[in-house]
Amino acid sequence: MKRIFYFKGSPREVGLSNGKALGKKLDWIIGRIIEGIEDICGINIQKLEKEALPWLHSLPVHFQEELEGIAEGADIPLRRVAEWFFAFQCANNGCTGLIRLIDGDVWVARNNDYILPELWGYTIIRDVDGRIPTMIFGTEGEVFSATGVNKERLWLHYNWLPVWDKPSEKKQCLFPYVFLREALETCSSITDVADLLEDIERDGGMNLFVIDGKSNEFCIFECSCSSCKKRKPQYAHLSATNHYCASRIPDGFQNGSRSSLDRLQRTEELLKDKAFDKLPENLIQILKDSKIEQSSKEAGTIYSNVACPGKELVWYAYGEFPAASRGTWHQLNWPWP
Repeated sequence: MKRIFYFKGSPREVGLSNGKALGKKLDWIIGRIIEGIEDICGINIQKLEKEALPWLHSLPVHFQEELEGIAEGADIPLRRVAEWFFAFQCANNGCTGLIRLIDGDVWVARNNDYILPELWGYTIIRDVDGRIPTMIFGTEGEVFSATGVNKERLWLHYNWLPVWDKPSEKKQCLFPYVFLREALETCSSITDVADLLEDIERDGGMNLFVIDGKSNEFCIFECSCSSCKKRKPQYAHLSATNHYCASRIPDGFQNGSRSSLDRLQRTEELLKDKAFDKLPENLIQILKDSKIEQSSKEAGTIYSNVACPGKELVWYAYGEFPAASRGTWHQLNWPWP
């Protein structure tokens, strides 16, 4: 089974190649995603059918052109492609991530917890004209993702966060997974990401992990829809799950679940107590920990990553569920000279 896809060209050409690679299978993938989210979380199908296409037309032009290319290449309606990504906003996920400075190099590890584990485990490398080449992880033919790295050795991934606010409507607004791809294709540093967060609001919350492999700098941005708080490392590490640690929280707001609090506590315990003398195995063991990795009939760890962007090293676990402990860990080749 082909697990790695490479697309190059203009946004429309990239989309056209992606659509042709997927063919009629794309319609099945979209249907399975919508069905799975409906079964577990519930979807307002009328809202999906009414709002998905206007949402697509609100995206930056280069993304619109790419999605139009996918629809043409796969020979399916553009509305169907819009539903593919619009549906993802209907399901929240719980993830765990950590960053650790080890012998002068920054390492990152993350469990991405979601639904439909059988659909994940693909790597998509894009070289879009005039933009920074990227590598993202997700479903087959993925366009927007919660995890990725670019040629500039900038690693980004985010964990979902609950929010108390709404976008101000005074700035451009993107779903977090759309924001992440925009950032990967336009940013080379933490400062670039901070500037982009100032310019673009989000239609959802995120703990955004940022690692610059060129300088071995790292941070986490706690983002609601319209606000952002930068967490800097006080020691040699940072970690986060699905609640705020540094932001000012409004009275009465439910900041995270018991699961999120427990996973973060366990991650911090292991980061402080564990020796990091064998990599990436030491970090994989943290992701495998039974109090960190999630597994239930409805959702859990669908894929996991460990990376050292500065050394151009990336590992990716998928296949069996949950992925960190039962999946196969693959070391990926760095795709750029």
